Amino acid sequence: MYVKTHMLPKEKLTTVSLEENIGSALEKIIEGDFLSLPVLDGSEFKGFIMKEAIYRRYFDMGCMDKDEFLKGTKVKELYNDNYKSIKEGEKIENASYLLKELRTPFLPVFNSYDKFVGILTHFSIFNAFSEIFGFDKGTRIVVNLFDIPGQLAKLTEVIKKENANIINFAIMDAKILDVVRVILRVDSENVEELIKKIEDAGFKIGEVTK
Repeated sequence: MYVKTHMLPKEKLTTVSLEENIGSALEKIIEGDFLSLPVLDGSEFKGFIMKEAIYRRYFDMGCMDKDEFLKGTKVKELYNDNYKSIKEGEKIENASYLLKELRTPFLPVFNSYDKFVGILTHFSIFNAFSEIFGFDKGTRIVVNLFDIPGQLAKLTEVIKKENANIINFAIMDAKILDVVRVILRVDSENVEELIKKIEDAGFKIGEVTK
């Protein structure tokens, strides 16, 4: 799964320009219920302007007239040009890591020619992983198993024999010595029978959610 599939393309973005006044930028932010907006110079990405930064600057300036501040202050005076970017061909997992580590509102996305083509937001990442984990599909079964060779193969063989389809699965540390947690999403005509077969094979079911 790649960034290009889940990014918001430039053509659909609300943006502001460097020479735009803060009043115009704030109006766009409020109207779209955004926390920040991309700042462009023509088609070139320059950084981002945050709602919080606008308010902070106004209050830091003390008794300055509100209208004077909104009309007389330019985006170029307040925008943040310290950003990390990502290529549209990179994997979504890389973008997820960057968003988490950098704590940035979004990642600007560039193509192989270093042209700005869109942004990737936290919400985009959530949707991507929702699709990966199939949150709206099948039955979720959590199985706790010992972290020894062959256990996962044994579990999937049980599921296969019951003619159930594994939509996806993830493996997590159960925080218990030598135990891992396998989170499955399966499509089965008889979930109760499948669960019984898994338990009969010696596995412990942690949770089942339909």
